[in-house]
This record gives sequence, structure tokens and C-alpha cells, in this order.
Amino acid sequence: MMNKKIMGFCGYRCDLCPAYVKNVDILAKKTTIRKGWNTFFGFDVPEEKILCVGCNKIGCHLDTECPVRPCAQSKNLQDCSFCDCFESCEILPLRADILDEIKKKYDKAISKEEYELFFRPYSGREELKKQRKTRCAHGI
Repeated sequence: MMNKKIMGFCGYRCDLCPAYVKNVDILAKKTTIRKGWNTFFGFDVPEEKILCVGCNKIGCHLDTECPVRPCAQSKNLQDCSFCDCFESCEILPLRADILDEIKKKYDKAISKEEYELFFRPYSGREELKKQRKTRCAHGI
């Protein structure tokens, strides 16, 4: 697994995502990823499409319908934590805030392995808040 933190515009952690190009078939097999995403998120991604370069790079993107990426790119943002509309944005919650809703709907206990593979990479809002706090602490 990688050591360098790589974050998407919405705060998703590419370096922790099982679909990230450098993690594919290392963190989990594509069949496991497909089943987990179906169970927790309700979408079915064909195994041959489980591959992503990260939203800050040019190439294959798994979430081709992401509304956050084009917005952040149009504003030339490193990530959404730099945006003046961070707190009031109506687009960001569509990706950065989905985990709380999913956890409410899923009535079984989530194992540590499931959390690391299917939840931790997508804690977008938490990651973005950390970024803002770090920048403010350093006067950036």
C-alpha cells in the first residue's frame, strides 16, 4: 500500500481507495470490491471498470458522473477545502457527506476490514476539514 496521501477534490482518499490505479488487486480483489460497493453503496461496477487514476489526474475516472470534479476544476482548486463556498456548497455534499447516510441505512455491524476498504477512503468531509484546519493553523 502507498504511503503518500493523495486526495481527490471532494476529500476522498485516492491512496486508500481500492480502485486507485496503484492499489488495484493489492488492497482487495475486484470481485470483493464490486460486492462491497454493491452492498454498501448500492451500485454495481463491472470488474473491468474498477480502475481510477484519481480526479486530479488525466485518464480513467471511475466516477464519471461526479459533480464535484468539474466544479473544482473550473475554479482551479487543489481541493474543495480551498473553496470560498466550502461550508455552503450544494454540490460537495453529493460526494463528501454520503457515508453518514449509508451507515444509517446499513443495519449490520461493519467490520474493521469493511471500514478500511469501503468507508475510510470516502470520508470526504472529514478529510477536507482536516485540510482547512491545517492550513489555518499555518496561516495559509
